[in-house]
Formats: sequence, structure tokens, C-alpha cells
Amino acid sequence: MPCFQRINGAALACHRLHFFRVVQNHTDTALGNCSYLDTCRNMRTCKYVHYRPDPEPDVPGMGAEMARLRANVPKYLQALQDPQWINCDVRSFDMTVLGKFGVIMADPPWEIHQDLPYGTMKDDEMLNLNIGCLQDNGVIFVWVTGRAMELARECMAKWGYKRVDELIWVKTNQLQRLIRTGRTGHWLNHSKEHCLVGIKGSPQINSTLS
Repeated sequence: MPCFQRINGAALACHRLHFFRVVQNHTDTALGNCSYLDTCRNMRTCKYVHYRPDPEPDVPGMGAEMARLRANVPKYLQALQDPQWINCDVRSFDMTVLGKFGVIMADPPWEIHQDLPYGTMKDDEMLNLNIGCLQDNGVIFVWVTGRAMELARECMAKWGYKRVDELIWVKTNQLQRLIRTGRTGHWLNHSKEHCLVGIKGSPQINSTLS
């Protein structure tokens, strides 16, 4: 949909994110939008309509101002170290060498009986992971698939955690619409994902944050 403010030259900048339609030689606009949009794996051959963000600011000079604001990194973030990754097999890796952590965010490769571009772990392998050694007092966030909801609860209990809450991520696509089609589930198409929250020991938590 064309931006009304941009077309009519409004004095106020539009706060919305704008997109260009990507129409290539093989695109058939009558088919409408691709269900996968920017996550489509076959953009070079897909006949549906795709989009790309429009980087042009609505107000002259706004781009430079936004770049200046992004350059001012808060001091508490400047102290953060660069992320690191380890090339290993977590099923046999000695996790005790990693030390202790206050917060763990885990997105395990649950076995979901689908063809995936990465390896997955069997249920018993997930249960036998030595995650508990990474925390004495801390919080863990575990992303789970629909099939693994109960298994994840078992894992957290075996790892030494008490499940205290759950987060739900309502998934939207590039155009901020609900994802209801495509590779979103095994039996049904899902528009959300779950994240289980657990605690171990007596972590220091700021409970006044909303």
C-alpha cells in the first residue's frame, strides 16, 4: 500500500517501515505475496511477490541523524565482550570447562521429524546434557517446539531447574502480519513459539522490572 504521507508531501515523517516490491522477470504478480517473504529459499525462481526495505528517509537529513544516534553506544554496552562460539559436539563436550553463568539462553536442536539444514538431537541425548553444571544460581530460558513442550519440562527438572514462567513469541513476517503458512509446524501451522523460564538456586533478580 502506498504511503499517504510520503505521496502527499506531509511535513511530518511517516513512522512506518516502507518496502519496495521485488518484481523480477519470472514474477507473476497475480499470484500475490510469497508466504515466506524474506525467508524464501528460492527467490531466484519463486514466482510470488517479494519485498525489500526502502532505506530512503522521509525527511532530508534524517538518515545522517539516525546514524549519529546509533553511534552513541551506552557505556554499559561498551563493556560487553564480543560473542564467541565453540565448534564441538555438545553431546560429548566437557561443559565444566566453561565456568558459571548468571543467565543462559538455549535454543536446542529438538528432533521434530522434518528435514532441516542442521543436525538435531534425540530426546535422551537432550535429557543427558550436563547443563546444570553451568549454573549454581541463575536463570535459564529454553526455546521449545510444539512436540518438545513436555520434554523440555523434563529436561529442566533433570538439569536442576524449577520452571517458573513461560514466554510466547507471536511470529510476524516481513510485512508485520501473522505467519500462518509455510514451514511453521509439523501437524499444524504455528504462529507462535514458546520459551520456558527456569531458575536454579537463589539468583539475584530485579523483580521490579516489567
